[in-house]
Amino acid sequence: MKIEKIGSRGVIFTYDAEECPLGGGYSVYLINGEKNVYLCDTHLGPESMMPIKEYLAANGLAGKPLVVFFSHSDWDHVWGAGAFPGALVVGHDKCAQRLFDRGKLELLRYAQYKRGEIELVYPGLTFDSRLSFPEDGVEFIYAPGHTVDSAICLDRRDAVVFVGDLVEKPEPVISHYDLETYIETLETLLGLAPKLMVSSHSGLVSSEDIENNIQFIQDFQDIALSEPQEDDADNSKEEIRKLYTLLMYEDAILQTAGDSLDYLTFQREFWRSLDLDYLNPESVLLQSLSAEDLKLALESYLIEL
Repeated sequence: MKIEKIGSRGVIFTYDAEECPLGGGYSVYLINGEKNVYLCDTHLGPESMMPIKEYLAANGLAGKPLVVFFSHSDWDHVWGAGAFPGALVVGHDKCAQRLFDRGKLELLRYAQYKRGEIELVYPGLTFDSRLSFPEDGVEFIYAPGHTVDSAICLDRRDAVVFVGDLVEKPEPVISHYDLETYIETLETLLGLAPKLMVSSHSGLVSSEDIENNIQFIQDFQDIALSEPQEDDADNSKEEIRKLYTLLMYEDAILQTAGDSLDYLTFQREFWRSLDLDYLNPESVLLQSLSAEDLKLALESYLIEL
């Protein structure tokens, strides 16, 4: 593990390939505030959090109040929270709901990657637009884009922003259909003009990386909203259209069904209707059918709700 101090009070913990079954380069971020210690994301389980706990103990911080911040609810960011009983866990309102909806499925779907026994921990304190800890100059700000529940951590004293999965090199991962909002969020990040930005999967990122991400999203959107051509031999365009279709219809299904929908049941029923194993990652499932077949199946499911 690489441990790097940045600013006056920040520490980046970056896992190497041996420590992370997803591959090296994954980071979590720690801020040592006057009153509290703030941990941004918790990786793949309690075993992943052992180096952070050891660092806290070695630096006399183990007894200091700990705030655990979820940048969003994806499994590879929240599974380690159970390593810190008594910590205040913070996330956006939608983070809590999305974790409740998807947590059980992701435990099943990605069980091979867990580091230790996982106890799903939900945010005990949520916020709508922003949540400030003025005594420490730390603020959590809603920043939808990568996912609908994405948020950032702003260290105002050091002008450092933890961006989670919003910015990646060379390109971002699209997990929400509202691409215009994603672009607006990235433009807002540019407007903050921080000294440093920390990405979960790409370490320190720059304004140039954000601009490249914006261009990628614009190109993705152009393809997603375009009609396929008979002579179009580019399979990557088909994959983009399938992903966008899935994200758009899934949101419509969730909004239509409301509290009556159990997400695990929905996933199991929908993919089994296509004779596919719902425990496979979405990327694998999408490769197994055409964009048109996917759209028809999603439309049918939506109509039957």
